Amino acid sequence: MKRERWKLSRRVVDHLIQAVLIFASVFLAFWLNDYRIAVSERQATERAVEAVISEVTANREILRRWAPYHGEMAERVLAWLENEDRGDAPFSPYDYIDERGIFREILTYDSWDYLRQGDVRLDLDVRLSANRVFRQQEYVDRAVRATVEFLGSRELYDADRSYENAVIFYRHIADLHGQQVAMLESYNRFLEEVRAR
Repeated sequence: MKRERWKLSRRVVDHLIQAVLIFASVFLAFWLNDYRIAVSERQATERAVEAVISEVTANREILRRWAPYHGEMAERVLAWLENEDRGDAPFSPYDYIDERGIFREILTYDSWDYLRQGDVRLDLDVRLSANRVFRQQEYVDRAVRATVEFLGSRELYDADRSYENAVIFYRHIADLHGQQVAMLESYNRFLEEVRAR
C-alpha cells in the first residue's frame, strides 16, 4: 500500500503562522485587559477599605468624646427625677447642658457611598458588616435629632409640665447615650473584623 504524503506549500505555512500569531496577540490583549481591570478593582477595593477604616475610626473617636458627657447628663437628670426634696423646683434641660451643647460633631457616611460603587469588590462578610455599622449609625443620628427637636418644643417652657419634661428629656438623653455605647461596641467589632481579614 502506498502512503500519500502531504506537502504544504510555503504559502499555506505562512498563513498558518500568521493565524497563530494573530490568535496569540488577541489572546494576549484580552489577558492584559483582564489583568488591568483586576489590578484596578483591587486598588479600588483597598482604597475603599482604607476609607471605611479611617471613617469608622474617626466616628468612633467622636463618640468616645460625647458618650461620657451624655451619660453624665442622663445621670444628673435621673438624680433630679429621683430627688424627693426638689419641691416645686422647675426643671430646665439647659441646666444640664453645658457650652458643648447636645452634639456638635457629625458622624459621616462618605465611605459607605464609596463601598456601594460597582468597582469595589469586597468580601460579602465585610460588606454586610459595614452596612450594619452604617445602618446602626443612623440610630445615633435619630436619637440626636429627637433630642434636639425636644429642646425646641413649646411644652418645654410650660412650668406645669416640669416633671413630665424632665422624664422626656431623660428618656431622650438616656436613649442617645445607649445608642452611642452600642455604636462604640459595633465600631470596635467592625474594626477588629476588617483589620483581621
